[in-house]
Amino acid sequence: MTQALAVVPKQLGLQLTAPIGPNLSEEDRKEAERRYRIIEPLVEPGRFAGLWAQAGGGRLAAVGYLARQHQIGERTIYRWLKGFEGGGLPALVTRDRADKGRPRVMTPAALDWLLAAALPKPGVYGELSAKEIYRAYQEERVWRAGHGGVELPVVSYRTLCEWAGRIPEVVRVMAREGEEAFAATQEVISFRDLSAIQPLDYVVMDHRRLDCFAMVRTVNGKGAWKLVRPWLTAALDMRTRKWLAWAIVETPSSDSIASVLRRVIMQWGIPAACYWDNGKDFTCEWLEGRQTRQAKPPVPRELEAGMRGVLETLGIRVHHAIVKRARSKIIEPCFLATSHFDRTLPWWCGHTAQARPERLGELIEQHERWLKGEVRDGAFPEIGHIGELYSEFLGTLNEREHQGQGMAKVTPTGRGWMCPNECWERLIPRVARRMVTPEVIQFAFAKRKRLTVRQGEVRASFGGRQCHYRIIGQPIALMGLNGREVELAYDPHDLGNAVVYADGALVGLAENVELRRMGEKDFVEDEKDRRAARREVKKFIVAVHKAVEVPGPVERMERRIAMRLAMIEAPAEAVASESGPHGVDDGAFEFFKGKGGA
Repeated sequence: MTQALAVVPKQLGLQLTAPIGPNLSEEDRKEAERRYRIIEPLVEPGRFAGLWAQAGGGRLAAVGYLARQHQIGERTIYRWLKGFEGGGLPALVTRDRADKGRPRVMTPAALDWLLAAALPKPGVYGELSAKEIYRAYQEERVWRAGHGGVELPVVSYRTLCEWAGRIPEVVRVMAREGEEAFAATQEVISFRDLSAIQPLDYVVMDHRRLDCFAMVRTVNGKGAWKLVRPWLTAALDMRTRKWLAWAIVETPSSDSIASVLRRVIMQWGIPAACYWDNGKDFTCEWLEGRQTRQAKPPVPRELEAGMRGVLETLGIRVHHAIVKRARSKIIEPCFLATSHFDRTLPWWCGHTAQARPERLGELIEQHERWLKGEVRDGAFPEIGHIGELYSEFLGTLNEREHQGQGMAKVTPTGRGWMCPNECWERLIPRVARRMVTPEVIQFAFAKRKRLTVRQGEVRASFGGRQCHYRIIGQPIALMGLNGREVELAYDPHDLGNAVVYADGALVGLAENVELRRMGEKDFVEDEKDRRAARREVKKFIVAVHKAVEVPGPVERMERRIAMRLAMIEAPAEAVASESGPHGVDDGAFEFFKGKGGA
């Protein structure tokens, strides 16, 4: 082994040198095995009791019987047997030389240099071709000959290529193609036993950018049209591969995730766990609740209501996929069918600029002319039309056979494959599904915002619109939290109602108070609430004063004087009581006795 390979871990087995031990070709190995089967009754007589019984138990008779049976000489059998006892299976054939297949001109120094040149070195040189490596080897050999050092032998281009091909693929891929290619082609794969789980045990969610163009309006749907590549946010049942819900959106976000997850829960039930990515739209506080980043993992505990996200509120566990490992989510290969569907659309644009079809340029030109009013018909559909097409397509995928683990079935003609809907219908009766009311879903999927209570209400701004939230039925309840930070849980699609939490505890359901109009009775109601608040605060203050007596400044001064005198007299009396019996003169304490009235 070369010096460079001496420090390589044994697990990789980067062997550039000739293997140690017998060097048998495939033909020699087969011939050695054939000869061994002939002499095997002599090597292991216990396994051939019938043959030895027929030969009368004698070794000479047994050899003669084997010679007649295989039509070879007895001396040949004795020679094979002696060779096997001395050298094992390789000794049954003529052994090749130990360095067969290895060019003897390649020295350890040459192997070290070849290995280093074949693996790119960042910042020094990149990936070299075989011809470049051979050219560099010749230059290195000449340079060492004139400047000293370990000389390199003269080798041919074919020899260098042969030894370069012996570098393990695992090393070549990591050094020349990077970690992503290494993870995709070389790393060990964990294969899940999908047949061991049940429907709704795991719902897999992810985004995929579609390979087509669609039109959306700008400025809250009131501006001009623009072209975008829509995104698909979808949820897939891990066991049955059934597409449970999906949404076509302009930009994926936590809103699209919540929309799809809400449809899954409303239509199919609450899943036991969600399996998704590590993006910020999945790990947001709204879905997973607040998380405190610590050096040590926190102790598991029950979260308070105000700290819970949507999934914690509904009792759904979260499993995050391995970072930068597409194969860790089963939904990724299922997205391949949607990629094929993209190609069937007239507005297909390809996944890269190089893959875009030629007709796309004509469509874009037609779209620009349509925006200018030069043509009557546009070239691209609205995003809503794309959503309808994909809804129909994903519905048909649930009816197609799916070849995968746990999807096989027995048919009259042999074995076949179930479609996701068939697998779902077979297994879902075994699952105890958890269902919730629409009201619970509405509040569970409310977003969270931390705000400070000011003047008895929570003020929040949404899209330039200011909302004033007060507790329903108790308009002055939030005055007790003035100046404190609370958590407002709201639904972005219904800002009329919200839920207020303080210190993780529920305060109550709040409503958005409308702006007051001149001449209406709302001003009178507000004045009544203000007066009621003043009365309540005053009553509270009076009740506190009645419950706890607090002395005034004069009385506190008198108490301080009395306490000081008591502190002085107490040590004097203690000394007098202890010194008197021992004959100590007490005359020095007459002053304190006089103060005490003695």
